[in-house]
Amino acid sequence: MSEPVRKLTDNQLREAQGTPGLTRRTAFEGDGHWFGHVEAAPVTMSGWHHHGDNVTMGYVLKGSITLEFGPGGSQKVEVAEGEYFEVPKNTVHREGNTSPESGEVVISRVGEGQLVFPVDGPEAT
Repeated sequence: MSEPVRKLTDNQLREAQGTPGLTRRTAFEGDGHWFGHVEAAPVTMSGWHHHGDNVTMGYVLKGSITLEFGPGGSQKVEVAEGEYFEVPKNTVHREGNTSPESGEVVISRVGEGQLVFPVDGPEAT
């Protein structure tokens, strides 16, 4: 017999590992996937980190999100409302909201193992 379809409302999401200014909540997780919601306070950046063997994909629901990465953190991608992004496995990065308005993102992670690995920052080349 197959498993039933599951439905959650916003108030049923569970708190997930967060970063000051970034509130993460889990909707579904297991069997190599994680799916949830992130709220980004205005003018906030996370610490440097990577997601190990997990690929992270997101869709910006509200506002915009900035992702910094690359040698010494020298590269930046701005993702606007209605746009998607992908962070490859083991890519050191940080994300945040550089605007004065709050932002919201739906996030999906696919892979195995720990979801967040804090680091000092990307190495310069």
